[in-house]
This record gives sequence, C-alpha cells and structure tokens, in this order.
Amino acid sequence: MWDFVLLGGDRVHVPTAEVYILAAWHPSYSRLLGLGSKIGVLWTSSAGEMDLEPVEQSYLEEIVKDPRISFIWFGDSSLAQVYPEKGFYAPYPMDPDGVEPLNVEKQEIATLFCPTGIKKNILNQLLAMKLVQKERKLTLHTNVVGYDYLLSNNIPGEGLDCVRHSWLPQEEYYRLLASARINLACSWCETFNYNVAEAGLLGTPSVISPTIGIPGIRAKNQNSPLEIAEKTLYLISDEEVYKEVLESIRGYLRARNVQARDILSEKLSSLR
Repeated sequence: MWDFVLLGGDRVHVPTAEVYILAAWHPSYSRLLGLGSKIGVLWTSSAGEMDLEPVEQSYLEEIVKDPRISFIWFGDSSLAQVYPEKGFYAPYPMDPDGVEPLNVEKQEIATLFCPTGIKKNILNQLLAMKLVQKERKLTLHTNVVGYDYLLSNNIPGEGLDCVRHSWLPQEEYYRLLASARINLACSWCETFNYNVAEAGLLGTPSVISPTIGIPGIRAKNQNSPLEIAEKTLYLISDEEVYKEVLESIRGYLRARNVQARDILSEKLSSLR
C-alpha cells in the first residue's frame, strides 16, 4: 500500500506522492510539512505512554492544531475518539509471513528484550525471574541496561542467572527468540508490541500484560512479580496452552492486516 523512506544520512530523496504518513513524531518532521500533498502522522503512543513521556503531550497538541497536517492515524482507539477532528484508529499492519519458524532446538532460557524505560515495567519482570529461578533452571537473556544488582551474576546466589546482550543483528536476535521457552513482555502501556508478535511467529509464546492485545498468557496485575512468575511457570508447563497460544498468533495478525487495509483504503481515498 505504500513505499517506505528512511530519513537518515546527509540527503534523503522524498518521492512524489499524494499522501505522506510520518511515522511517530520527531521535531525535524516540521521541515517536511511543506511538501504540498496531504500529510498525516502515525501516532504510536497510548495516553499512558504520553503520561510517562510528557514531551509527547506537547507534540500531539501541536499536531492536532497544525493546519498542514490533515490526519492522525492513532494506534490507540481511545485517542482517536478524544481527537475525532483529525484522528482515526487503525491497527498497525505486520506481515506474518515475513517471520518464519526457525529450525532451532529449544533451550532452558527466557527472553526479555525491550528498550530500557519506565513503560516497560522491567523491575517487576526481573524480580519475577528471581522467583521463577527458585523453581526451575531458566536462564534469562536480556538487553536491558542498568539493574546491575540483579543482573550481575558474579556472586552465586546474589543475582539472576542471566546473559546480557547489547544490540543484536536480526538473524541472531530471531534465533535467540526461537530457542527460548518463553518471552516476557509485561509492560505498563503499549499500543502494540512487535517483540511479542515476532517471538510468537518464531514459536515462543509470551507472558504479557493486559495492555498488549497479541495472544499470550496475561498477568492481570503487572505490578506483581509473583503473578508474572506464576504465569511464566504455568505457560511453560502446560503444553496444550503453549500450543494454543502459538497457533492463534498468525491468524490474529492476518485479521489485523485486513482491518488495517480496509480502514486505510477508505480514509486515504477520501483525502485525494
């Protein structure tokens, strides 16, 4: 439905188009608002994320008021109703066939891969892993920064059994996700979570919070390390539930794609 242009480097060629969609928001986008075509913004934050990142609140107010911006595609249906003058909701498309299961052997590991930030609810999940590791040998692989008193395993019995990673190439990242028994993603607030979708497509289900709509096992109270730990142990010990979660993910993503295509086709056609 579109061509993707990455804004990077010294010079960027922006092709001629009837409609431009700016992904998320950055102040530098203001230089693109004079392109002369219909311009919209894909707003990916929820209200909760905006509360945790206050600068985003001012960004959204500017976008709503700017006459050069014709529409706002919200990934959160509530915000689309708060700002109906420009806003509409559509799910983010994701090609489920772009991530195929890998022929790798499952290992006794759990994964927690996310940007290090408040909204990701990292401490609750790390503490949950301390409880899990009392019951089962399950090494945590993670890229989070900080939390050294938990993630340093130099002193046996003091920290978590873990392996720390920096940025991984996609192939290596996918192989690690595919080899895990379980993936953790109990964040405070999201409008989607590509890590959960990728892990599921690779054959690894996730323990998630209620804010994530992708199939997984939900910890209803993401502020409880105990509940996150209980859901983790439950999911990896029940083969039937494990299989059910994985079987539902591709269908879920395909249904979202149909919905996104229909909404965007209608909305963008009306702008021409």
